[in-house]
Formats: sequence, C-alpha cells, structure tokens
Amino acid sequence: MKILIVEDEINAREGLGNLLGKINENYIVCGKASDGEQGFLLAKEHKPDLIFTDIEMPKINGLDMLQKIKDCGQDPYIIIILSGYSDFKYAQKGIKLGVNEYLLKPITYTALKNTMEDIEKKLNLSKEKDALLEEGILKEEILGQVLLNKGQNLEHFYKIIESKVNQNENIYVVNLHLRDKYEDKIELIIKELYEAMKNYNIVNFYYSILKEYNYLPILVITKTPYLEFIKMLKHKILFSLRQNGFLNTTISIINLNELSEIKSSFKKLQRLSRWPISFGNNEVIYEELISKLKINHCNYPRDLEKEVLKGIKNNDQKKLVDINKRFVSYLKENIYDPCEIIDVSSKYIFSILTVAKSYNSNLYTEFNNEGVLDSIKNSFTFDELKERLNYVISKMCERNDEGTKVNSLIVRKAINYIKEYYSDKISLEEIASGMNITPEYLSRLFTKELGKSFSDYLKEFRIHKAKELLGSNKLKIYEIAEKVGYSDSKYFCKVFKESTGMSPKEYMKFY
Repeated sequence: MKILIVEDEINAREGLGNLLGKINENYIVCGKASDGEQGFLLAKEHKPDLIFTDIEMPKINGLDMLQKIKDCGQDPYIIIILSGYSDFKYAQKGIKLGVNEYLLKPITYTALKNTMEDIEKKLNLSKEKDALLEEGILKEEILGQVLLNKGQNLEHFYKIIESKVNQNENIYVVNLHLRDKYEDKIELIIKELYEAMKNYNIVNFYYSILKEYNYLPILVITKTPYLEFIKMLKHKILFSLRQNGFLNTTISIINLNELSEIKSSFKKLQRLSRWPISFGNNEVIYEELISKLKINHCNYPRDLEKEVLKGIKNNDQKKLVDINKRFVSYLKENIYDPCEIIDVSSKYIFSILTVAKSYNSNLYTEFNNEGVLDSIKNSFTFDELKERLNYVISKMCERNDEGTKVNSLIVRKAINYIKEYYSDKISLEEIASGMNITPEYLSRLFTKELGKSFSDYLKEFRIHKAKELLGSNKLKIYEIAEKVGYSDSKYFCKVFKESTGMSPKEYMKFY
C-alpha cells in the first residue's frame, strides 16, 4: 500500500512513518510533505492509495489540499485526517471530501494499528469492486445471479468464478438465512465474514444478498477440509452472529464435487434451510448430518386437536395453554422432516381458526388479516414456530376471557361501539344517549362487569391498537395517534408512556 504523509511537525511526521513500518512492512511511505502545497505535488506524482494529512499547515491547509487533489481527479482510495481539532466544521468539510477516518494527536500504536486494519479491508474490497466494475460487473451480483440462474451474463459470471478455481481445491456453497431484521447490520455481518476468511487464509470467495429470500449465500474456494470448515462456520461465524444479536440466523453448507453443480445447488440450499426447525438453530446444517439421522413420521395428533377445540368451546383458558404446551412438546419428541412439522402445525392452527370463526368472527378476521397461517408455514426455526403457535392460543384466551366477563347486553353494545369507533371522539355520554340510558347507569354497569371504568377501558383499547400500528413501522407517530383517537400527538405520547412505561419511539425500536 502506497502512503503519503502530509504533516508540518517533523517529529509527528517521522514518528508516523516509523509506526507504519512496524505495523506492516508492506506499508510503503512514498512521500513525506511538510505543507499542503508540497503534499499536493507529491500526491500528483505518486498517486498514493492512502493519505495522512494534518489540517492546519503552512501555505495550504490539509482540507484545501484535498480539495485541490480532488479537483485534479487524483483521488486516493483512503484519506485519514490527523488533528487535535474536534471542531465540527472540520469534520463536516472532511465528509464532503471523502475523508474516511479521523485520528486525534498524539497517535498511539494501538489506535493506528486498528485503523489501518479496518482501512486495509475497505481498500481491498474497493479494489476488487473497481476491477470488476471495469467489466461492468459488481462482485456482489455474480453469485446471486448464478444461483438463481437468471440474467443475461450467466455464462460470463460462471467463467469469472471458474477462473478462480485451482486443482485440489474444495468448493463450498454456504447459506446464511437471516431471519432477523438485518438491513441495518448487514455491514457487521460482512465484516465478520471477511474476518473469518482472513483467519483461514481464504482469498477466493463470493457472496450475494438475496433480499427476497433473506439469504446471504457465499461461494468459498479453499484447501480447508470440509469438516474443519464446518467447525469454522459454527465456532466463528455462527457464534459471532449470536453475540451480535442474530438469534434466529441459521447456516447451511453444500460441498460441491465440481463447479458445474452450483447451477442446481440453490434448491438444495432452500431444502437445507428448513432443517433448523427440527435440529435447532445452533448447528450448521449439511447433507451428511441429515443422512445419519433416524427421521420419524410426524403423525397428526388428533387427540390434542379434539382437546383444544373442546377447550375453546368451554372457554377453558388454563386447558388451552396446557394443550398447546403438549403440542409443542410433541413436535420436539423425535426428529421429524421439517415439511411434516409445518404441515401438522398448519393443520392444528387451521382447526383452531375454523372454530374461532364460529365463536368470534372479529378474532377470525384479525387472524386472517395478520396472515397467521402463512406465518406458520414460513417458520424456519423452532423458536419462530413455537412463538406463533403460542400467539394464536394467547389471543384466543385473551378474547374468550373478555367474552366471559361481560354478561350485560348493554355493556356488550358499548364495547362493540368502542371497537368500531375508537378512532373518533367518543364519550360515555354519547354511547349512553344512543341506548336511551343515563351515563351514570352505563358507568356503573361497565365497572361492575369489567372491573374498570369506561375511560380506562377506552384508553387501554386505544393503546392496544397503537401498539399494533407501532409494530408495523409503516406510520409516523402523529399518524398513529390520529388513527387511535388522539388529535394531540404529544398527549398521545404522554398517555402511551403512562400505560406502557416507554415512549412510542422506544416501543417501536424495542419491538
């Protein structure tokens, strides 16, 4: 890596050059300048990969020098500012000039070493991209298009990969199934990936991000033996993902005998990605592991179905929770094919939804709108499946429990009115007037039947609806406030915090 140092203090200039030599002998200082004017001339002459520059210097300051270099089309890959200044105006201007890092003086060996390691990764990635962009190709697009077998440049992409494969090297296709929200952390995942490959001296690998599947496939070309590589995936990549909060991310791997097999490997990856629902998500899934298993047939537990349907009819909340626990335990008793687990779970939930339709049409509509059955079918880990099964039962208990408390037809009518018009300005007086009774009488009935006042019930119902809308992350807070009957968003935020212990923004981030 060619490095230019522009610094007016001789001790700092020479000291930085010495530190760089100690960190890595491949860091070649191609020039040292004592002011911005000299720095500009050296940058023009040597075309460095990286420039270290102070800000305040004679003749031309560091930022003006960078602007001059930029105007001449001599942009380096990386720029690091050296300064004791923390004033925002410098940082702001530096961002516009493409500054990558700021190092505050005095510079320590550790800080410089950490910075250079990060910079080197960025530089290598940037050069790889530039090399491929000369052919009009982004490296991140190659593997995805080959796996999906689509695009106009398939044969060209295939030849690019083929040119990287040497004799006696292993070819692996690894798939990270990113079940969690990952968009804002994708750089962290890529960084961990590069770190792991560097530790195993793996240079030739390709990755793509397939958003429509939540997949991050990786093609690895290496001499590392298969089982050893699987251990690396488990103890390095998977462990690191867990440490960084990716609890549901799963990893599977295919060992290709020859590169041509890559064209049919995507379906295998999809099939393997279902197996964590049987195995758990702390194992790396591969075909040889599955072939050793004794896979049982998952019979549909009709006795549990009869019990749960009876529990719904009798409104036995305790029984419903117990039966659901037994159903979940049944799915974990043996190793079953993941497709059978999903089929059995879907049938179980469908039976519950069918009964819900006859007893509580609003609840059935709510489940249908939420796509509950689809969410069961799209579960890829057992934790996901269990969470969704429990959600259906808890909702049934919640609604059924609500129904048993209300015996008065008047109170039932009032509740239905709230459910239909909660987004409007409704009042106890308005509802009482519509039923030709006094507000005082309706208030007494409400408190007697539900153990809470009309205003408390209305507030809780609105906050419950607000939680559902906040969870979707599709609306702004003032829009949600209006939708649940609060014209003043500040007042809505106050009520929400009093009810939940957190502000709407905090709730949105947490859930």
